[in-house]
Amino acid sequence: MAAPNQGLMPLFETIALLLILALATFDLWVGVANDAVNFLNSAFGSRVARRRVIMIISTVGILFGALTSSGLMEVARRGVFDPSHFVDPQGAIILTSILALYLGVMAADVLLLDLFNTFGLPTSTTVSIVSELVGASIAVALWTNGGGIDGALEVINSGPVLGIYTAIVLSVVTAFVSAAVVMFVVRVLYGHDLKSSFPRWGWLWTGVSFAAMTYFVLFKGLQGAAILDDETISMLRDRIVLILGSVFVVAGGLAMAFRQQPSRVIGAIVLTGTGALSIAFAGNDLVNFIGPSVAAFQAVLVEGVDLSGRVGTPPWALLLAGAVMVTALTRSRKARRVTDTEIRLAAQGHTKQRFRTSGLGAALVALGHAGLGAARRLTPGGIRSRIEGRTAPPPLDPAAPPYDLLRASVNLTVAALLISIGTANGLPLSTTYITFMAAMGASLGDRTWRAADAEQRVTGILVVLGGWLITGLIAAAGAFVMASLIVLTGTAGLPIVAVLVAVGVWRLGRIRQPEPEHG
Repeated sequence: MAAPNQGLMPLFETIALLLILALATFDLWVGVANDAVNFLNSAFGSRVARRRVIMIISTVGILFGALTSSGLMEVARRGVFDPSHFVDPQGAIILTSILALYLGVMAADVLLLDLFNTFGLPTSTTVSIVSELVGASIAVALWTNGGGIDGALEVINSGPVLGIYTAIVLSVVTAFVSAAVVMFVVRVLYGHDLKSSFPRWGWLWTGVSFAAMTYFVLFKGLQGAAILDDETISMLRDRIVLILGSVFVVAGGLAMAFRQQPSRVIGAIVLTGTGALSIAFAGNDLVNFIGPSVAAFQAVLVEGVDLSGRVGTPPWALLLAGAVMVTALTRSRKARRVTDTEIRLAAQGHTKQRFRTSGLGAALVALGHAGLGAARRLTPGGIRSRIEGRTAPPPLDPAAPPYDLLRASVNLTVAALLISIGTANGLPLSTTYITFMAAMGASLGDRTWRAADAEQRVTGILVVLGGWLITGLIAAAGAFVMASLIVLTGTAGLPIVAVLVAVGVWRLGRIRQPEPEHG
């Protein structure tokens, strides 16, 4: 298609695009540093393999996910804002408004994610991007459309936005409860002595886990992938029961063949889950990381682009973005901090925590003890004794990893299943929230918390949850300020935004945090 601007682009557009490109590169770096916790914590926490092996599997998954991605991005992010508010009477895109909007999003996202990474706190890149689009679009509409605050708010499609936030909040509760229940049931079935229980029942959990991973890869990792057309996806959906049943039988059969080697079988589950999550992350979230920059370039360079639809990302851009993500995954020290936070909170036995006890944490622990006591009193003595014998944690070995392999496999299986079910039903979910809360729920269901540190663990979870709650507010406010600055100052505001981001990243880099023990 022909470019809408003939000859040299105006100075504002040229500088804005260069700045957006630089911010997109750094956003990939800080984004993967935070999202690495999604697919690395179980592998690192269980020490299923050497770090080099885990990183190779994750690298292959990321590159495969990037290469097989369709490159299609919903540039309005599931209808967060209505792009028709940013066109002139002739129907042409108002480039200064769109560039200010997406530049405000990118600038705020870099600072927000780097802030959370600095303190080792996982947050949702989905919530941050959605909230930044809300804040930036309101700012641009407020200062350009002349309709006041009421007119600016009309640019937001409130229904889809509320749907996104509601689904994410529900997924937090669902992931925690589901993982706690599944982990408890799995531990009752297998106990801690896998050498005696796995030969008899290992086929069951192995079949379930690999079937869940297969469902996840098909309907999350490869959904919309360029290697699978709509006809193939439809065929797979029609035969999903047969496919999953076949995977269950084959995986169960292999587990029976290697029933005397439970660590090898469950280790395969953990490594497979790690690879599956990394494929899904790169195949889906990667496009959304670079989405604002792609939308900005398309708005300037592609005539008649529909910002309310799906805009393609060139394959070379996806591969380059995947390479940046792989480099960040292997080199970023802040990624290790985020992973270390989750591993500590879910580790078995008494573990040095980063968070102090709080009044709310103590109250929740006391409430949990009361509920557990009531459940024990209602359980017949014989059943209670049998459950106690199967689930009671063994004496802690100081050399043991933070997670055992069985719990690591539960973390990944539950997270994969919940994410894939949500995706298959069109629900907007946060992979960060689900994987984190699944790990926390599984640690509770596995009785890993001790009286000495239970209150600190709960406080830590509350801190992370509180960070999630304020992520949306900070993201929206930051994007509003950045976009407003650009709209109100024009070309002069572009270097100001660049300096603000550079200074913010520099200051965050000077904050010293304890070196991570895990990851």
